[in-house]
This record gives sequence, C-alpha cells and structure tokens, in this order.
Amino acid sequence: MALKPSELVARERNIELGLLAGGLVFLIIALRSLDAAAFPVPPGSTRIVTQFTLSALAGNLLLRLIVPRALPQVFALALFLSAVGLAFVIRLAPDSAQAQANWVSIGVVACAAFAWLGSRAELLARYTYTAGVAALGLLLLTGVFGDTINGARLWVVVGGQTVQTTELIKLLLLVFLAGYLSQHGAVLATPRFRLGQRTYSNLPYLVPLAGLLFAAIAALALLRDLGSIALLVLLAVSMLYVATGRLRYLTGGAALLVLTALAGYLAFGHVHARIDTWLNPEADAAGAGYQTLQATYAIQAGGITGEGLGLGQPDAIPAVATDYVFSAIGEELGLAGASAVVLLYILLLFAGLRGSLAAPDRNRQYLCAGAAMLLAIQAGVIIAGNLRLIPTTGITLPFVSYGGSSLVVNFALAGLILGAGRPPQSEAS
Repeated sequence: MALKPSELVARERNIELGLLAGGLVFLIIALRSLDAAAFPVPPGSTRIVTQFTLSALAGNLLLRLIVPRALPQVFALALFLSAVGLAFVIRLAPDSAQAQANWVSIGVVACAAFAWLGSRAELLARYTYTAGVAALGLLLLTGVFGDTINGARLWVVVGGQTVQTTELIKLLLLVFLAGYLSQHGAVLATPRFRLGQRTYSNLPYLVPLAGLLFAAIAALALLRDLGSIALLVLLAVSMLYVATGRLRYLTGGAALLVLTALAGYLAFGHVHARIDTWLNPEADAAGAGYQTLQATYAIQAGGITGEGLGLGQPDAIPAVATDYVFSAIGEELGLAGASAVVLLYILLLFAGLRGSLAAPDRNRQYLCAGAAMLLAIQAGVIIAGNLRLIPTTGITLPFVSYGGSSLVVNFALAGLILGAGRPPQSEAS
C-alpha cells in the first residue's frame, strides 16, 4: 500500500529525529572528554561519528517508509545506548571501535527489517511452532559444532565471524511465546474452562509450552549456559503473567529458576566456582575473585560524579568491554551516569509496554511487550551482576557491551517493538 505524503512527515518520526540528536551529542562530548583526558583516541574516530550519524538518519528514513506512525522513543533510546556503548568501546577496546560502529550500522538495518516484520505480525504467527523447533535445532547445532569459551559452548564460526547462537535463540523463542500465548493465553488464565456443557482442565495447553521450555533448558544446561537459562525462564514467566495475570506462573518460574541454579551449582564446576566467588571473592583475591573485586572497587571509586571519562582505571577489570562495562560506566561517569543508563532502559521498557497496550491484537501485544521485557531483563541481570547482587552470568548489556551478534539482535528486538506496538491515540493523532 502506497504511503500518504503526510505519513512521510509523520509527527512520530519528526519527534524521533529530534531525539536522535541526544545520542550524537553524547558521542561527540565523550570523544572531546577523552581527548581532554589525554586518552589516545583512535585516528578513525571522526569516521565513527560520521558513520553513526548517517546510520541514525538512515534508520529514521527507513522507519518513515516502513512504520511512519511507530513509537518515536524506541529507536532514539536504542541509538543513545549504542552511543554510550561506542564511547566506552573507544575507551576500553579502541582497536574494536570501528567494528562496533559497523555492527551498529548493521543493527539499524536489522531494526528496520524487524519493524516491517512486526507490522505484519500475522506472518510471524504462522511460524509459531516453526520458531520453537528452529530454536531447539540451533541449540543442537551449537552443541555439536560450537566452540567452548569460558566454560560455555555458545559460539559457532560462520564466514570467519564468531556468532553467539543464544542471541538468535532468544529471538526465536520470543516469536514462539508470543504466537502460542496469543492463541491459548485466555485458556491458561483460568484453572478450568467451559466448552459447551463440559468443563476442562487447562493442563493440556501447558504441555507444548512447558515441553519446549524444559527442552531448551536441558539443551542450554548441556551447553553450560546458565545465564541464558535464567533469561529464558524470566522471559517465559513474565510473558505468561502478562497473558494470564496469574501469580502462580511467577512463583512457579521463581522455583524453577532456583532449582536450575542449584542443579548447575552441583553439576558444573565453573558454575560452582562462579557462585563461590560471588559469595566470597576475597578468598582468592588474586585469582578467581580478582575480576569481581576490581569491578566493585571501580564502582566505589566512581562516587557520585565519576572519575571522568578516560581518567579512571577500568582496564584493571578483565572482560570490561563485555561483561563489566557497567562497572566502567560507574567508575568514570559515577552514580549519576550509571543511573542515567538505568533510566534509559526503564524508559525503553515503559515505551514498549505502553505501545503494546495500544496494539491491535494479542500477538502484536505480546511481541511488543515480550521484546521490551527481554531487553529490560537482560539489562537488569547484567547490572545486578556488576553490582554483586547476583552472580555474574556472562550476559551482555544491551546496545552497550561490545559484541556483534548481541547488538544486531537487540536492534531486531527494538524493531519488533516499533512494528508491533502502536503509539497511544493521543500521540498518534
């Protein structure tokens, strides 16, 4: 269907265009701050800023063509978080900065593509069970052909690039959960339902959902990826609660999560060591506990306003650009900067949930809400790990941590929110 001229200059996209300036301004100020701190900024930093700007403008144009009335905040928030990520990749892993900028550009394309899919969610609904089976098949392929890094077998090499398959699996499982709950959520909302003159239990409708969930948990356990298990369980129970409003699914999911953690603690040495390190990092301060302690010291050193970008010592934390980037933010931008990053995720969650309420059908509602909750859960888990509230999981901070596959999938999730969600009528009018 041809777009009306008024849709190409839609108010939502004009608001989005103004909001996109925030990420660009942050990136420019970050580079100026690094330069003022005598940090050796990579020679190609000007190119990175230009590429980021062009990617943002291209994304805005594509969304004008694909979903002109979509939520104006989502893409801008994703780009702002990506700008934070780019700034800290330049700070922490300057040799990888250009690669991260390239992944942001690819992610923008993925965002537009999934916005198109989200706006035609009936196409995704046709492949509800296919998505679930594909997720399990991808887990199986990873178990057979994957590479083991840090105790977990999660990566496969495709075309010379290392891809973390669990990122794609999250996307497939979201499509399955949204499709299945849109079909059977009303039945699952009550212990029993009536059909004609007879009353039936809803238990049979839980079997496909529980079967796929337990199969995925078992496969992830064999891959020794308890972080993705936690993410999957939290996503499933959150979406079940959204679809049914029943607290019993939340309590059941919490029990499953505790049992899974206990089983992992007893069965896998690296999980046992990770939890012991979380409980008492001082026991091996120069070894296993070194990373945890350095991350704690970094956040403590940041105080309220931070050491200043380029003036701290986050390099002392191993894997700081991926697993512990929030600790680096806390050290150099302080509690104020770290809180601002948390606020960006809260705003992204709020926008997604608000958009889902205005979506025209249940499948779109669950796709939009599920994508927003998945991003928020992932952010919450890694931030809690950096703050030593829970053991570290190896999950990346959405849009901020260095990494290609996670960045592209996170942009795809943002695209689903844009395509499936709708702005409230007061905003769309």
